[in-house]
Amino acid sequence: MEFSTDFLLVGIVVVLSLWFTYTNGLQDGSSVTAGLIVCRVLTPVRAVLLVACCELAGAIFGGSAVASTVRSITSFPEKENFLSVLSAGLAAAIGWNYLTKLLRMPSSSTHALMGGFLGALLASSGTKYLVWGNFNLFHPTGFAKILVSLFASPVAGFVVGYLMLNLILLLLMKATTEVNKWLKLSQTVTVGLLAFGHGANDPQKTMGIILIALHSAGFYQGDEIPFWVRLATGLSISLGVLSLAPGIVKRVGAGIYKLRVLHGFVTEAAAGLIVVSSSITGCPVSTSQVISSTVMGVGTGERFKDVRWLVARDILISWFLTIPCAGLFAYVIYMFPFRYLDLLITK
Repeated sequence: MEFSTDFLLVGIVVVLSLWFTYTNGLQDGSSVTAGLIVCRVLTPVRAVLLVACCELAGAIFGGSAVASTVRSITSFPEKENFLSVLSAGLAAAIGWNYLTKLLRMPSSSTHALMGGFLGALLASSGTKYLVWGNFNLFHPTGFAKILVSLFASPVAGFVVGYLMLNLILLLLMKATTEVNKWLKLSQTVTVGLLAFGHGANDPQKTMGIILIALHSAGFYQGDEIPFWVRLATGLSISLGVLSLAPGIVKRVGAGIYKLRVLHGFVTEAAAGLIVVSSSITGCPVSTSQVISSTVMGVGTGERFKDVRWLVARDILISWFLTIPCAGLFAYVIYMFPFRYLDLLITK
């Protein structure tokens, strides 16, 4: 295969990866900033600037454990077909992110990416080159590690949010309203932690994909993520955060449970701990899922009846629809434009 064709295919993967990372920032970044904006801790402009800076720092300094997990889920040997698989999966995930933005649903970009990749892989070669790994809850590997991480993290968010709220309510039992000033200041720190964790987790998924594409075409053979890849994905997710989706902010910050300063602080602290620890251990998680489930846990911890369970139900439905729908999109996308591209390349 000619160098120019390799360069074109890798270029498509890189552009789509950065585009997807931008939509990821638009979706999940809006969930990250929701507490700051709804609780009126910062203005929307200052909130997105704070989150965007922390996201960029997370992408650059957040390690590479999640990227290594993403790279471990496939053993595809044919570089031409594999580059097309990556492109079709990314295109499907991007389409699903824009669709859910229009519907104002805080769906999972990670689910969309994994669903898109799986659908494109099925269209190309079935599950032959998918590394399933093992479903051990404490030491999962391969694709199983991604599935376990995605479905266990929202449960952890709910439980940690519930317990943390009750603990803080106990500690602040005799506090006056003056404590709200300290909680507002603390909320900027917890949001920074959450944004850093998100920047260290989500961009690494596309870093891993770009690294796979570079290895596949023979452009790069190292295991370290090149700095330009870190910087490009970090800037992409930060730009997505700056774009802000007000509908998602309203849905997360007030649609599930009306967040006040204490709730915002607890939600961001609990979700931040989960996302940061997941990034350290190489577990790809959905930050929007973790935040939404933590809000549910916090609301349940204070007043079960005030949680808008119909809204929560709609969000849960969107979570479970994302993988199959994005997979179907990717299957169709691969079978038409990218399958014909593969045929042209092999001739």
